[in-house]
Amino acid sequence: MRMARLHLPVVRAPAPSGPAPADPLLDMFARRIRYLRISVTDRCNYRCSYCMPEALVDQMEFHTRSAVLTFEELERIVRVFARLGVRKLRLTGGEPTVRKGITELVRRLAAVSGIEQVVMTTNGELLGELAAPLAAAGLSGVNVSIDTLDPETFRRVTGRGTLAHVLAGVDAARATGMTVKTNAVALAGINDTELVALCEDAWSRGAVPRFIEHMPMSGGALYHAAEGISARAIRSAIEQEHGTLVPASSSSGAAAGPGGTPAATGRDAGPARYWSLARDPSRTVGIISAMTEHFCDDCNRLRLTATGDLHACLGHDDATSLRDLVRAGGTDEDLVRAIGGSVTGKRAGHTFDTAPPAKHMIGIGG
Repeated sequence: MRMARLHLPVVRAPAPSGPAPADPLLDMFARRIRYLRISVTDRCNYRCSYCMPEALVDQMEFHTRSAVLTFEELERIVRVFARLGVRKLRLTGGEPTVRKGITELVRRLAAVSGIEQVVMTTNGELLGELAAPLAAAGLSGVNVSIDTLDPETFRRVTGRGTLAHVLAGVDAARATGMTVKTNAVALAGINDTELVALCEDAWSRGAVPRFIEHMPMSGGALYHAAEGISARAIRSAIEQEHGTLVPASSSSGAAAGPGGTPAATGRDAGPARYWSLARDPSRTVGIISAMTEHFCDDCNRLRLTATGDLHACLGHDDATSLRDLVRAGGTDEDLVRAIGGSVTGKRAGHTFDTAPPAKHMIGIGG
């Protein structure tokens, strides 16, 4: 199997001209954008089998340093988004902790007026040493990837990772007071027998476990539908051991989503839907069910790549280059028009089943 190169030509939409939309962060389906995911690098110190297998790295082309947004460019773009109403930032990668000066970047972005929350998704390998300085810089939470609790399987899945380092990173982050969630891509034959154990380990560390349905990125090149475990199957495995799960939002009086799935909690929440043990509401689990229980109807997110391409949807390849606009001398109002154009073009939902995106997870940050 040959995988498409990481450095793919992006289907770029032209920067809109004319007046900016009256409400640039409100899309055609009345969904309001309040949450921006920023990939700060396309580099990673892991080679996860479902993202960037070691055997295929030589077929990938990573972006040069000059192609990547500088801290100054990122800060400027974030200021424009904050002015428009974005309140939450999530830093992703690649692996964000390998970006030189990541602590300083967190400090700068957390200080932007209007930004209420800066969080990060990380593999956790370097988190043990970085948790304290990141928290001091203004990082309020981390999502840490832990697909298995077996050290050998962990090494095999990640290509390079050391489970003990990651667990130490989780504990270090909790010690700072940061909110911690653990992420596991649910894969048959890999961690299907560990779903309950992954929950119990996260709960024991004061973290919230989350499971992610396997998505067909890279044009589906790394995707085999039979490997994925559905959200329903994940809940069933947990319920067999711990009893009934109920929508976590039900305890706060919030309405459940379609089919009884819980709505996202909080106005700036991400795609996960949260469930609690009926016998112990303090124990919750999140599931990102992109394949079997779609959540596109209340999507509140945009994604900015390390090279400044603004994607309105994870499941589509078209993008608007904010980097090119900034480097061509564009004004903040030009950025507003470009952002508004991207939001206006945001589709009703993804097409993973029929037309998987060609872009790679490592280049967009999930």
